[in-house]
Formats: sequence, C-alpha cells, structure tokens
Amino acid sequence: MTKRVNLLEGSIPKGLLKLSVPLMASSLIGIAYSITDSMWLGRLSTEAVSAVGTTHFYVWMLQAIALIASTGINVGLSQAFGRGQREEAREVMKAGVFVCLSLAFVITITLFFLADPILSLYKLNATTHESAVSYLKIVSLGTVFIFSIPLLTASFYAQGDSVTPFKVAILALITNIVLDPVLIFGLGIFPRLGVEGAALASVLAQALASGILIFISYRSRDILFQIGQGVDLAKNRVKDIFSLGIPTCIHSLIHAFVGMILVAYVADFGQDYIAIYTIGSQLESLAWMSSEGFSQALTTFTGQNYGAKKFHRLKKGYLVGMTIVGIFGLASTCLLFFGRENLFALFLPKDPQTALYGGQYALILSFSQIFMTFEIGTAGALNGLALTKYPAIIATIFNVFRIPLAWMLMPSYGVNGVWMAMSISSIIKGILHVAFFFYIQEKTSGFSQNMGKYISRIAREDEI
Repeated sequence: MTKRVNLLEGSIPKGLLKLSVPLMASSLIGIAYSITDSMWLGRLSTEAVSAVGTTHFYVWMLQAIALIASTGINVGLSQAFGRGQREEAREVMKAGVFVCLSLAFVITITLFFLADPILSLYKLNATTHESAVSYLKIVSLGTVFIFSIPLLTASFYAQGDSVTPFKVAILALITNIVLDPVLIFGLGIFPRLGVEGAALASVLAQALASGILIFISYRSRDILFQIGQGVDLAKNRVKDIFSLGIPTCIHSLIHAFVGMILVAYVADFGQDYIAIYTIGSQLESLAWMSSEGFSQALTTFTGQNYGAKKFHRLKKGYLVGMTIVGIFGLASTCLLFFGRENLFALFLPKDPQTALYGGQYALILSFSQIFMTFEIGTAGALNGLALTKYPAIIATIFNVFRIPLAWMLMPSYGVNGVWMAMSISSIIKGILHVAFFFYIQEKTSGFSQNMGKYISRIAREDEI
C-alpha cells in the first residue's frame, strides 16, 4: 500500500481528516446502494419500496454479525501496528478470516431457508410478501460478501490506508447504479426482475468489490496474504476477535430487532408508513454513515496511539473528532428540517400524500441528529481503546427503551409517537456517550493507568 496515513506523529486534525475523508465517502457510497434501489423501486411502486423495507432489518442483522470480525480486526490490527508487532498482526488477521468465513456459512444457510417464516411477522399482502422473500433469499446468497468486505477494508484502515477501499467502493457503486435499472425494469436482453433485480444488482456489486480487494491484497502481498505460512490459527486470537466484536454486534443486532418491532408498530398504521420509515432511515443515514466513516478513523487513530503509548494525543484527537461529526449532525438537522416532504417526494414522485406524511418524520428526527453523530463518533474512539462493551451497553439500553416509549406515545400522537421515541432516545444516547468518555479519561489519567480494569484481554496482556 502506498497511501497510508501516519497517525502517530504530526498534525492530529490533518491526519484524521486525511484518513477519514475517504472513509466517510465510502460510508456514503454504502448509503447510495440503498438510495439507488429505493429511487428505482419507488418508480416501480410504493409496494416495492415496502417489500424491500421489510427486509432492511434482516440485512442490518447480517451487517451486525459481520461486525464481530471487522471490529476485532480493526482494533486488534490498529493496536498491533501501533506497537510495531507484525507477527501479532498476522495472528489477528488469520483469526479474523476464520471467524468471518465460519459465520458467513452458518448465516447463509439459516437465512435462506427461514426467509419466508420470518417475514410473515409483518403480515403483508401476498404480492409484497412474495417480493420481500425473494429479495431476502438473493441477499442471503451474498452473505459472504457482506461479511468479507468489512473485514478486508478493516485491514486496510488499520494500516492507515482508506483510499484503496474508497476507490473500490466507487467502482462497485457504479456497477450497482448501472445494473439496477437494467435488472429491475429489464432493459435490452435482460428480463424484468423487479425487486429481485435490485437484490441481484447489489450482490453482484458486492462480489466485484470483494474480488478486487482480495486481488489488491494479493498483488501487494499485504497482511491478508501473510497468514498462510508460518502463522497458526491461535485460539486466543479467535477469542479476542469475539471479545472485541461481540459487544458491537449485540448492540447492532438489538438495534435491528428494536427496529423490527417499531416497523411492526408502524405497519398497523398502513404499509405506506413502512415506506416512510425506509426512506426516512436512508435520509438520516447521510449523517449516520458519514459519522460511521469518521468513527472508523477514530478507532484506528486511538488504537494506534494507544498501542504506541502516545496518550497525550488521545484527548485532542477525540475533541477534533467531535467537532467534525458535530458539523455532520448540524448539516443533517438543516437538511431534514428544511427539506422535509420535498426530500420524500424525490423517492415517491407518484405518491405526494405519503411524501407529505414523510415530512413529519423528517421534522421530528431532525432534532436528534447532532446527538446521534456524537454517539457514533464517541463509540469509535472508545472502540479503538478496546472499550467496545461500554458504548454497546449504553446504546442497547436506550434502543430497547424505544419500544415502551413508542407504545406510550402512540395513543396520543399516532405514528408520530414512534418517530418521537426514536428521536428522544438518540438525544439521551449522545449525551451519555460523551459523558462516559470523559469519565473513563478521568479515572485512568488520560487512558495511561488502570486500563486493565476496563478493557479486553488483548490490551491487558500488553499492560502486564
């Protein structure tokens, strides 16, 4: 790799921005996959958007389970490279690949054969249900790519290279953009596949991205291709991957599960509101995924500097990071507040009434955007320090809190009570994440002492 950023020396803002800009752009490209699907499917029918919307949370679950390997890889490699331990890095990478492929195999089989019964939860009409099942089955066949892309990109990120994955992501997005209308509407020699076409386009684009990343790693003889000879599968590293990744995975899984319950609430008000929830989530994700990208940069930054024992750079890096993600949050607030129903009209040009109701979603969620970005950015900083369980605990508690809160608000506010529950919980989570970061910083003298009381076994071994 030739585009690595030195995060251990020099200007912290410059280093973070140089690493994070491609990461944020890559995250936005991930959103573009969903937005592209929704915009084309919206021109097919509102029912098509609803069908894909019901599968959203199962795809989210796949991505959550993929976090086990990718989080463990990112934290483990970042700290290993910060310490200059190449052998440790190779062990971490081999354990990550083993975990990734094992989980992908089990999940593919399970989701493919259970797609029909699990989607029955939503009680959709027969046509929408059939489309949703077909979409989810096709996506399940691409599970290996959903799992391998985060793992492969994490290995690049941990070494300070965010440019290479970004270039690959752009190519994959272009592929998806081209294939979507061709496969959905059946252009030229291709048959009209509708919802199934959108799923197939995404899977093919992800397969292309995985193949290119593997080829680049092979050509450069990178860390992925240094695990074949002389590196045994270390059980302790496999345990470390799970120790670091499971808290983040559980948080994301429960978040997805809560989302499924809320969608069930929303479905009681009509299928059009599922489309509003789907599109609204994608609009929110402009700030959400930008912050996720920057969060990955903070994970790498804190991991490398903690591993190198450059504790004085950690607090400054965090404050710089919060300033940047806060800007994302304010921008998202303005977009949702002032754009409102006009944004939804872009996705539902044939359904102005549903777009009008979507404006209420945008208005209510606009107030929580900056707090959401603070939560995500802080979680990234804590993950780099191997404090993965604490942000996961805070987020999980208040994500679950959305269910009873929505149940209490719906009698008075209808479907808007669901949107209010989501917004209120995001505000609370953002405040508590920031408060916890400064609490731990004070308790550990700037993360330089007594960290063994809080962090995972990997880091404790290094302190002994």
